[in-house]
Amino acid sequence: MDIQIFGNETLRIKSKKTTLAVDPKSTVSKFDADATIVMDKNSDPSRVNNSRVVLEGAGEFEISGLKISGIDSDNGIMYGLTFENTSILVAKASSLEKISVDKLGEFQIAVINVDSNLNQSVVTAMEPRVVILYGEKKKEGAKILGKENVSSLAKITVSEDKLPEELDIMLLG
Repeated sequence: MDIQIFGNETLRIKSKKTTLAVDPKSTVSKFDADATIVMDKNSDPSRVNNSRVVLEGAGEFEISGLKISGIDSDNGIMYGLTFENTSILVAKASSLEKISVDKLGEFQIAVINVDSNLNQSVVTAMEPRVVILYGEKKKEGAKILGKENVSSLAKITVSEDKLPEELDIMLLG
C-alpha cells in the first residue's frame, strides 16, 4: 500500500485494487481515485477524477473489497480502513482529542493529520505498529510520541508482511 501526500493535507492511499483520495484541496492538481474521503469541510471532492463515491460521515462502506468504517467523534469524523488484512485509521488529531479508546479499537497503522495537539494516550492505546503524521503540526506530534529529527517523505509504502515489531513514526510532506 502506498500513501502519498499532495500539498499539505491531501492524501492518496493506494492498494492493489483500490485508490482513495483523502481531503482533496482545491490547490492540488486533479488525480484519479475510486473513492473520496472527506474529514475537512474545506475539502474539494471535484479535484478527484473517476471517484465513484464521496464519503462524508459515519457508517459502513465497501469499495472494491476495501472495507471502510466512518467513526463519529465529538470533534469530527475519522475512518477505519481494512486493506489486504491490514487495519488503518485515517483521522485528524482534533477528532482524537475526546474520543473513547473503546470506540476506536486497535489499528496496525494510524495516519493522522496533526491539525491540533496530538493525544498520545489515544494513539498508543490503538497499539499501531506504524504512525504516519502529516499536516501543520506533524513535527510536534512526532515529539509527543517520543521521536525527534524524523525526515518527511512525499510517499510511504507499507505492507502487512513488513510492518515493524516496534512502533515506527513517519512523516509525510
